[in-house]
Amino acid sequence: MIFEYIKLSINELFNNKLRTFLSLIGIVIGVAVVFTILSINDIANAAISSAITGTNGTVNINYTSDKSDEESNLYTSFASSFGGIGEVNYRFDPDDTAELIKIDGISDALPHYSSSINVSLDRKNITMNIKRDSENFIDFYNLELVKGKYIRDYPEDKRMSIAVVSDKFIENSMKLTIDEALGKTIKLNNKLFTIVGVSSSNNSNIDNIILLYDKAYDTMFSSGSIQFMSIKIDPGYDLNDTTALAVDKMNELHNTTNTKDGYIQEDLSLIISQITSVTNILSIVMSIIASISLLIAGIGVMNIMLVSVVERTKEIGVKRAIGASKGAISFQFIIESSLLTLLGGVIGIIFGITVIKLALNLLDMNLPINISYVFFAVIFSISLGIIFGFLPAKRAANLNIIEAIQSE
Repeated sequence: MIFEYIKLSINELFNNKLRTFLSLIGIVIGVAVVFTILSINDIANAAISSAITGTNGTVNINYTSDKSDEESNLYTSFASSFGGIGEVNYRFDPDDTAELIKIDGISDALPHYSSSINVSLDRKNITMNIKRDSENFIDFYNLELVKGKYIRDYPEDKRMSIAVVSDKFIENSMKLTIDEALGKTIKLNNKLFTIVGVSSSNNSNIDNIILLYDKAYDTMFSSGSIQFMSIKIDPGYDLNDTTALAVDKMNELHNTTNTKDGYIQEDLSLIISQITSVTNILSIVMSIIASISLLIAGIGVMNIMLVSVVERTKEIGVKRAIGASKGAISFQFIIESSLLTLLGGVIGIIFGITVIKLALNLLDMNLPINISYVFFAVIFSISLGIIFGFLPAKRAANLNIIEAIQSE
């Protein structure tokens, strides 16, 4: 029986194509906007988490003077995540890496030598993050060389006066194109270095740096300028559990297991949760605003269905006269309005998914579509049809049979 109602409703919708199309527009736009807003919120949260935590599978280990000081430790984690400019504490040993990679699940470890100094550039001084190259630096971060050569591509006697800089440094500080920057000289601590390569990375630790050969770095800065230690976790291993083993190993190596000071895992979950909570609130507010368009579209559907009741008054009277119950008439109109809003919801979902896929391609992100949003949109669309189809359905069911038959 229900399939017969659906068939009759589909025929009625197709018999009034223009009216159906005009009714669909509001539903399509409303559902597409709400779906897109919710999905954009997911993209924003993923981008925020990626920007803060850096490359997936890479975690920083920091030193702290007080393991129980959550606020100070949060700041330390924040500093290491965004460039590693922090206090020089001489608490890290480059030989620690050999012990860390022995831990099951850790594929590589890298000590971060980092210093912040004034860089002389075209008679202007800017503060930059200088990092020390090492044999596994480029592999550890999968650093992409955009132009030129890498430091270790040159003979060793040529490496002392060359540097690789990031594309962001060229864009933001040098105000040059990559081709123009190659071969330019920069002054660091009264020493001239020639730019021989330009790197690119999505990792916040190395996206705006000047990279020097390890021996050149050592002649300019303290050998204890290691800011933190980074480890790379193999896929399939739990990030937090494996990092906890690394932290325990560091505390064991430096005899800080039972002391106030020691080594801690980078923990930016609080920062991420605070930022994402703001984006979630904005998403909810925007969704509420967008839902107003759905409310207006629902009222439009109700008006169209009321008009349909008036136009089909005689048809309704005939059906009632030959035995159709009030419930059957009411159900027929609710099915019709629900099909209308469901169709609009499905089209809106398709538009929304298309917009999100285009956005993900432009942002070079790989994020699956949240299926729960699809189910929500479908259920919401059907509910919209039931709610706004109820009044027209009730009016149709309560028509006086004789008056309905005699109507023109």
